[in-house]
Amino acid sequence: MPELIFYYSRENRWSVNALAAALEGERIKGLRLSFAATEEEFLRAALAAGPGTAAAVSFFTCQKKAAASLAARLRGRDLLLLAGGPHPSALPEEALAMGFDCVVAGEGEAALVSLMREFCAGGRPSGVIRGKRQQDLGQWPPFPVRAGLFGPIEITRGCPFACAYCQTSFLTGTRPRHRPVADILAHMRSLYAAGLKETRFVTPDAFGYGSHDGREMNLPALRELLEEADALAEKHGGKIFFGSFPSEVRPEHVTPQALELTRRHASNRRLIIGAQTGSPRLLAAIGRGHTTADILLACDLCREYRITPYLDFIFGLPGETRADEKDTEAMIEELSRRGAMIHVHAFMPLPGTPFAGNRGRGITATGEAFLKRMETRGKAFGKWRVQRGLARES
Repeated sequence: MPELIFYYSRENRWSVNALAAALEGERIKGLRLSFAATEEEFLRAALAAGPGTAAAVSFFTCQKKAAASLAARLRGRDLLLLAGGPHPSALPEEALAMGFDCVVAGEGEAALVSLMREFCAGGRPSGVIRGKRQQDLGQWPPFPVRAGLFGPIEITRGCPFACAYCQTSFLTGTRPRHRPVADILAHMRSLYAAGLKETRFVTPDAFGYGSHDGREMNLPALRELLEEADALAEKHGGKIFFGSFPSEVRPEHVTPQALELTRRHASNRRLIIGAQTGSPRLLAAIGRGHTTADILLACDLCREYRITPYLDFIFGLPGETRADEKDTEAMIEELSRRGAMIHVHAFMPLPGTPFAGNRGRGITATGEAFLKRMETRGKAFGKWRVQRGLARES
């Protein structure tokens, strides 16, 4: 019986959920899916597998060394080694050079279904397979119910802003596609049937749900989603979390109407907002599409609606000067005075973006001292030290 073994790591499990759900939905005859949560389990399962087995790894740029190590351990075995995810999508030839037989680049659901049909029919797919963008986000479920694996429901894919540091627009396109409300509710019912009471969502901008271009909000669509989801959650004794992890919102979309809907229908009392820098010059240079005034207003509105804003900032962006860094520090100080929490990131160059190959300025000694002071005061947090180390290795 043909088998596909997924490396189901904590960092990549939601991507694997979508791929496995597509395969479940297509019911490829004879195909067995299995999931290994650790590198050791994955290697053990792959090394023990017989003929007719494929092993798949989805990985980010920060995981490329670990992925290369897995491929090296399995290369030469009677296995079809598959790679996918953000890093292989941007640099498929690099993934092939690691030892993977086949790379699925881009959105992987349809491509993986086609690939596994060929494999189960006795074929041996190889090289780079470019996935087409899924126009109907409701075509496949967000998680594989029959496998008993669940997670957040992806409600939007695609982002129009193409920020210079971010892979999202370059992987999933600049035209947003939204999962229909009826489909979202159906998958919420699957969660409740499995005894899971909390529903979270994956989206580049929660308040952009239903928007035709991702820029202009669609409040009727947002209202319909939140009202319907809340009503279903209440019926099942559940809760919905909207605009908090693993999603976020854009500052200019934090409006009284959106916050009123969130406060009324969602259970989260914190909102994750992408600010990225307090420098007006850098905001324009990286293509964020909003202003520093938008950031401050978003913070004030959140506090008005008794929601704590958590704002993301990136230090060490390419082109950042000491003047830009001072602007960001001043912005962070002001936001913290207004009750915000600051989530700090160190810039990491990602392939497939305009900043690919550019290590940026790095976090300066002055910037590091500032961040440590903010952490000591309990106003900032983040894995910026780890990210800085990974950026140096890139």
